[in-house]
This record gives sequence, C-alpha cells and structure tokens, in this order.
Amino acid sequence: MTVSNEPGYYADGRFGIRIESIVLVRDAKTLSNFGDKGYLGFEVVTMCPISKKLIDMSLLTVDERKWLDAYHAQTWEKVSPLLKNDERALKWLERETSPL
Repeated sequence: MTVSNEPGYYADGRFGIRIESIVLVRDAKTLSNFGDKGYLGFEVVTMCPISKKLIDMSLLTVDERKWLDAYHAQTWEKVSPLLKNDERALKWLERETSPL
C-alpha cells in the first residue's frame, strides 16, 4: 500500500509548513510479533532532501538527527547517479544531503 506522510505545522490564519513524503507500507521485522499479527513499517519512496534551514537543531534528539542523516545519505545514494551530467544540481544535492 502507498500512503503519504505529511507532518506539518499550521499557524491559524498566518502560514503553514508541511514536509510531504510518499511511503510504502511494509511488514516490519521486530523483536515482538503482537500475537503473530506482526507489525508494519514504512519505506520512504520520496527522495528529496529535507531543508536544514527549516530545522531548529536544538530540538532534535540524537535518534532524530541519526534518522535525518541516514535519510539524506540514502537520498544522495539514489539520486546523485541521476545527476552525473548536471554539475550544478549535483553540487546542490551534495550540500543539501551533507550530514548535520
């Protein structure tokens, strides 16, 4: 199943910010199995850097920072080969996917 993950913040009558990603619902391997019913997880399909300018780094936990760095590393790995003939775009992607 494909769904969209759309966390956001909206200031009523002023503005809104939303980071939207398309994800695939997959069976998740976990230590527990919830009475043989299993668990589900998400596989991110959208491969676009999340702008670090929008993030107050002081609010992130260590695990959240690790998740963002891993997402950006995966984005670089999958998208950079597609940009090999566009030096400007490749430099942008490299900057935007660099570790925090």
